[in-house]
Amino acid sequence: MTDDPFPSSAPTAFDHATGEAYDEAESRRIIGMVAATVAQLADWPKEEAFSVPYPPLAQRVLDRIALIGVLRHPGGFHLTPYREHLSCPRTLADLMALCWSSPIDAWPFLSLPDGEDLTGLLVELDPIRPSKLCLRLALKFAHPDAHDRSLERLALLEARSLYEESGYPGGFPELREWLIAHPVLSSQEIAFLKLERIGGVQVTDELINILYLRVHERYFSLTDEIAVCGHCGLVLVPVRGGSGEGWQCETTQCRSRRNVLVGAVRHVAENLHHAARPIREFVIAGPRLRASEDSSRQAPSPLRDVEC
Repeated sequence: MTDDPFPSSAPTAFDHATGEAYDEAESRRIIGMVAATVAQLADWPKEEAFSVPYPPLAQRVLDRIALIGVLRHPGGFHLTPYREHLSCPRTLADLMALCWSSPIDAWPFLSLPDGEDLTGLLVELDPIRPSKLCLRLALKFAHPDAHDRSLERLALLEARSLYEESGYPGGFPELREWLIAHPVLSSQEIAFLKLERIGGVQVTDELINILYLRVHERYFSLTDEIAVCGHCGLVLVPVRGGSGEGWQCETTQCRSRRNVLVGAVRHVAENLHHAARPIREFVIAGPRLRASEDSSRQAPSPLRDVEC
């Protein structure tokens, strides 16, 4: 008689689908899949509602988690709602709730890999959004063969490949600088952009789709306005409270997280697009915030410039 109420199961036909039940590499893949799912669903179009089966990546990761639960807890512990015992999530709603309520290193259904910092949440609140950790893990999952590259390089890997395939690898830095200067574009601006070349490469729909996505409805105010942060230049999130409607910045290191500075205010009718989320976080935000801080330090003091 064993003291373990949930003894390890013998090898089953499920092994080929999930890998070893206690395999760290499989756990790393599942963490990456969950992170990529969170990042994907954060910008899921409102008009594209979904039900079971969920979008392919989300359904795949739920299936893998369920199979690992069967392998690791054959006594049925995996069927217990995770809200009570932090067991395996059974639905997409369960999985998303787990992502904002529990750090990854507290997930008991995985064998967590050593040497990697997994102490944070995948979803941050106020405003709700994928965390920086989530975006990092999603990028590494999307590019498993380029794990040694910086997050900025990973975020722009597809665009860089397009430049190399076009025979203009030296033009890529110009694209990066252009992207930092233009984090938000209207459909009209995109139409004009397609008549130009950046770094020697003709701007095409393929390049635009790699770099930008349509601004999601959750960034719209009640009056159909879209505000841009005065510090990082990225789109702000409307906040509705008892005193009316305000704005919040979702860029992790932005000064507007403490005291929002509203820059340009644009309208939904412009059909705005903004840089894809990993590009916003790892490519655009840093240089723009440094430029904003430099500008603030160099701004003349109103009292100093008063003529006596």
